Amino acid sequence: YSQSSGAVTLTRSTVTGCSAGTRGGVVYAVYSGAVSLTNSTVMDCSAERIGGVVRAVTSESLSVAGVAFINNSAPSGSVLYLDELDRSSISDTSFAGNIAGNGIAIQTGSPIDWDCRLGRWMPRQGALEGDFSAPECRLCPAGYYG
Repeated sequence: YSQSSGAVTLTRSTVTGCSAGTRGGVVYAVYSGAVSLTNSTVMDCSAERIGGVVRAVTSESLSVAGVAFINNSAPSGSVLYLDELDRSSISDTSFAGNIAGNGIAIQTGSPIDWDCRLGRWMPRQGALEGDFSAPECRLCPAGYYG
């Protein structure tokens, strides 16, 4: 839990079976500095309410690179639940088998910059459901190039 403090960083780690009473099974950041998850695996983590892995609100930024999110859960935002962040980016990251009561793996009110391949795209805000990864992302409809 990080409130009104500096940066939160998780690097080259394997995190398994973490849980939280209400928010952010691994990280709950409020009014914090940058939140960074890099070159890690996070699996079987949960929160009883929102953000099975990360709940970040009114914080500087979120950066996720080279992370595998596997079988995490929460009633809403089984992996990430984000709001009022200055900026967010996700690259070289996979989301597989994450379960939310509402089917949402990522819930965000803040735009996310995705590192997608040409001809691929991801929604920047809102609710993202199911299994997906970046840079593969979602295929653009015929005639569009991402």
